[in-house]
Amino acid sequence: MDVYGLLRSAGIYSLYAALLYFLLKLTYRFFFHPLRDYPGPLAARLTSAFGGFQAAARKTHITIQLNHEKYGPVVRVAPNRLVFNTLTALHDIYNNPLVNKSHVYVLTRMTPRADVFNTLDIDQHRRKRKIISQPISQRSSQILEPVVLDQIDIFLRQLHLAAEKSDPVNIAQRTGYLSSDIIGYISFGYDLKTQTEELNRWLLWGLTFTAMRLNVYMQSPPIAAIEPMVRLLGSSMRKRYLGILETMIGARTALDVDAKRDLYSFAANTMESGKGRTSELWAESLFFITAGGATTAAAISAVFFYLSRNPSCYEALTEEIRDTFESAEEIQLGKKLQVCKYLRACIDEALRMSPPTVGMLWREELRPEEGGTGAPLIIDGRVIPRGTQVAVNLYALHHNEDYFPDSFAYKPERWLTAEAQDPGSMMQRAFAPFGIGSRSCAGKAIAYLEMSLTLAKTMYLFDFEIPIGAQGHIGAGGTEQGVGRHREDEYQLYDIFTSHHDGPLLLFKPRDSLKA
Repeated sequence: MDVYGLLRSAGIYSLYAALLYFLLKLTYRFFFHPLRDYPGPLAARLTSAFGGFQAAARKTHITIQLNHEKYGPVVRVAPNRLVFNTLTALHDIYNNPLVNKSHVYVLTRMTPRADVFNTLDIDQHRRKRKIISQPISQRSSQILEPVVLDQIDIFLRQLHLAAEKSDPVNIAQRTGYLSSDIIGYISFGYDLKTQTEELNRWLLWGLTFTAMRLNVYMQSPPIAAIEPMVRLLGSSMRKRYLGILETMIGARTALDVDAKRDLYSFAANTMESGKGRTSELWAESLFFITAGGATTAAAISAVFFYLSRNPSCYEALTEEIRDTFESAEEIQLGKKLQVCKYLRACIDEALRMSPPTVGMLWREELRPEEGGTGAPLIIDGRVIPRGTQVAVNLYALHHNEDYFPDSFAYKPERWLTAEAQDPGSMMQRAFAPFGIGSRSCAGKAIAYLEMSLTLAKTMYLFDFEIPIGAQGHIGAGGTEQGVGRHREDEYQLYDIFTSHHDGPLLLFKPRDSLKA
């Protein structure tokens, strides 16, 4: 047999061997795998590519919620993954010291150095979280309030300009610019000026694409093999992004450490020295800027959407804000803002219906060498086989009728009941838009500050309505979008681990009583 014949035969036998290997692997996963008795879509039980496809289609949360309706509170969504939809599971997973972030978080590292989001080392995370949380804590909110108010004033001026031309405003875009400029100041005291200038607006879309890509890798890790090629093809965009970050860091490090109250001022004295500090600062900065603005913008956009679709809620909030404050300048942190209970209810209900993070927060049991005890992991009464990744999808949990009756209806009043005021109540314990446990979002306080001030000032100064025609449907669901996105009165989120969103488009009009 000639060389060609030998190579041809070797190729054929290799193909047969590969096919046999995959057939045996699929047979094992379906008939013999420790998770074989858990229900779920056939494709998901056989391959993680199912999750990768859902992530690429940006509908993981929709698919998970529908699967819970079909299969029940525990669904097998990949060969070695289970997703739960119960309050007990939420706390068993995320408030469990014997559970850690899944190893798939390593795939989200944009630098060789781990950041607070993707480090798997518990002690390292504790140290990094302490650094990150200082500039965005409840205590720091008062220090940062002037920065937030200045940026909100720019946001309001943009609404005035649009109102003068009778132009509809895309709230998702405008709040995205607002949140980005705020996070630029909080991180390095740097003015990105996305609210008023085009120059840096591309940054938001670049970060969205990056988040979507990394989310696909997390849902189907084998796909991450394409990352070197993606980085090569996207090298110009990456250089542009790192260039902005270098400018921000360079401008800030040229000043005295305590010149501004920002991430750098808190971090510089607690991070490593020399090159270690520089690399750590880059890693944390990438996370801070990537995650800091998108979630708050999504939440504010959702509130505007639901208010515009629910006239009674719109009127109730308008009345509360305008009766409580005598001027827009009076709207700031303090007792008057705290007594605006309906404002907080509107925010919380939007966070429940459209949580800014709709992706999968995968966790796995700590190995003995990582500090685990070796005892069986029990989630909601079920013994979980070692090596299994577990999660609760917040979108699905927030639409669980056991905890939130009429869950697809926007009802801020549900947060004003006696039950809602009890931190130990079932609905409060099932409400987790910022996550729970040691890995929950450190920026909860600053997010509520930005949301509350933006909404209160806007409701005080403006009336708004939905434009007539196709523009009025942007951000809404519809039957043409398929099952799960068919509700016209639900704000649509697109899974990129956090969420991408568009709209609503609204027409703003300054209040007649405030006109000169």
